[in-house]
Amino acid sequence: MEPIFFKPSYKNVIWGGNNISRIFKRNIIGDNIGESWELSAHPNGLSIIENESIKENDLLELFNNEKIKKEIFGTKCMKMKKFPILAKFIDATKNLSIQVHPNDEYARINENDSGKTEVWYIMDCKDDAKIVYGFKDDVTLENLQNAMENIEDEVKYVNVHKGDFISIPSGTIHAIMDGIMLCEVQQSSDVTYRVFDWNRIDKNGKPRELHKQKALDVINLNNNSKIYNYNDINTNTSMYKSDLFNIDMIKVDGIARRKIKSR
Repeated sequence: MEPIFFKPSYKNVIWGGNNISRIFKRNIIGDNIGESWELSAHPNGLSIIENESIKENDLLELFNNEKIKKEIFGTKCMKMKKFPILAKFIDATKNLSIQVHPNDEYARINENDSGKTEVWYIMDCKDDAKIVYGFKDDVTLENLQNAMENIEDEVKYVNVHKGDFISIPSGTIHAIMDGIMLCEVQQSSDVTYRVFDWNRIDKNGKPRELHKQKALDVINLNNNSKIYNYNDINTNTSMYKSDLFNIDMIKVDGIARRKIKSR
């Protein structure tokens, strides 16, 4: 079967820039492109199929075609009602909001969507780049609501470097700060609860919407994932394994051949 090529879905956002266009040499109309959804069957940003030989228009139509679903996506996907992952590039030239994502149950009941666990691979960043990851140790369930009122002072700011790999389970308070370019793989979801947005205003001159109560409903203070750096790894290695998706790093020098088993 021929490789399938997709047209990305670009997102113009208040914190975006022009690095996706510059680095990947793409002719993107518009500025402040913060996200490029590279592989998505989510209705908010479908990946359009570019192959003329394939009759389906987008990834969602392809996934829903029961006649070819097993051949393309494998046996495990046969029982899935929706394509499970979304892959994107993120260009943060300004701070993203301090935010959190819900788990599957909460998102299904309240948003008619999936929950959102995600992982980041830092492709490039400035020398003093930081992310927000979790709360300070003295924030507890008992004082969480008070901590939310001055959250920018109650979260941890963590240094990151090119080659870092970070997992963000649902319920983890987090933010990508300015000067970071990363690849994100996540559950197929578009649910984000903003808690603090650096007092910014939108194009209409109004503060961007916050979702503090929903955030309080889903925050998990027990998420303590570690940051790993893979710059010095010279062999194939597993970067992330979960019930949701797995990610392997494959080092290529010249030609690499790998047999993929259908699952």
